[in-house]
Order: sequence, then structure tokens, then C-alpha cells
Amino acid sequence: MWEPPADDAKPKTPLARILHEHPEARGRISQAVVALSTALLLALAALGVLLIWHLRRRADLIRSRLGTARGGPLPDSSELRPFTEPTDEERPA
Repeated sequence: MWEPPADDAKPKTPLARILHEHPEARGRISQAVVALSTALLLALAALGVLLIWHLRRRADLIRSRLGTARGGPLPDSSELRPFTEPTDEERPA
């Protein structure tokens, strides 16, 4: 648990100095830290929601501009030959 520093010890940080001079302020400072942490968490959550909304909206716009696929039959996969590396004779010079 936290122990207050000895009276002869000099506080190193501004927060430690405030707590050393006003120990009764510890509760209010804790509440302020909790409130700021909560506000930060809510802001990050809101940014995440806006980012997801933006990406979904952008994807819908791009998808709508692509149009529909042309209605041709797809080739039968059994008729396709597997990819092989070209031989030296088939490579362009």
C-alpha cells in the first residue's frame, strides 16, 4: 500500500508536491484521473466506430462504381492446365 514520504524528503514531481502539501486532495485527484481515463477511452471507441463506418461506406461506394459482373460462363476447371514455368525456348529474348 502507499506510504507517505517522510517530512524531510523532497517531492520529485509536481503531483507528488501537491499531494505532499495537500494530502486531502488525493481523493479528488483520483476522481480526476478516472474521469480523464474514461473520457480517453470513450474518445478512442468513438474514433473506432467512425473508422469502421467510413471504411464500410467507402467499400460500398467502390462496389457500386464497379458495376455488375458480365454474365459469361466461367471455364470448367478440369479443362484448365496447371501453370508451369516457361522453358528457355518459350522465354522472350
